Amino acid sequence: MDNITSFYSSRTFYGDTYFPYGLDRSGEFTIQQTTLLKKHGWAYQGLTEGSREPVTTEEEQFIAMCQGRREPESAHEKVWALYREKISAPPFNVSTPSVKAENLASPDADAIDNDFDSHRQREVS
Repeated sequence: MDNITSFYSSRTFYGDTYFPYGLDRSGEFTIQQTTLLKKHGWAYQGLTEGSREPVTTEEEQFIAMCQGRREPESAHEKVWALYREKISAPPFNVSTPSVKAENLASPDADAIDNDFDSHRQREVS
């Protein structure tokens, strides 16, 4: 009897479409999660997209989880759910709001400047 392994893939999954510096450098996954994704990611993706048929009960349950018919339970399901969550989240941009020059000057800023100037004059005298 053949020993069929769930989620077998001969290719390494890098996820470089969404993580250009690699899964392990993204800071989004633990070492164990990265290992699972790299080893089984192509199988996960094929099962999700329907380009790969399930060969075990575990893979059938995985497809049910991907279709939202059940919550992720196994390590394979949890890591793929996390991966899909990360790639579907909007990018996090850090930027400063645009501020107009007239909004920079406030009455408090003038008071601080005057206080600084008067303190400095006392030191010079």
